[in-house]
Amino acid sequence: MGEASDQITTRIDQTREDLRLNLEELENRVKAVTDLRGQIRKHPAALVIAVVAGGLLLSALLGKR
Repeated sequence: MGEASDQITTRIDQTREDLRLNLEELENRVKAVTDLRGQIRKHPAALVIAVVAGGLLLSALLGKR
């Protein structure tokens, strides 16, 4: 009976550790995705395209006056 409870305790501890590691990885991924400066450094062309598209849209909206 003691051996079975030891196995359960070991499994619970392992599951807890796995969850902790998964949570750390998730936190790191969220930080990487939400890091605006890092995203701009990685994808500068996307920023240029977004700025140009925004300018064209703004120009189209304000130019019809």
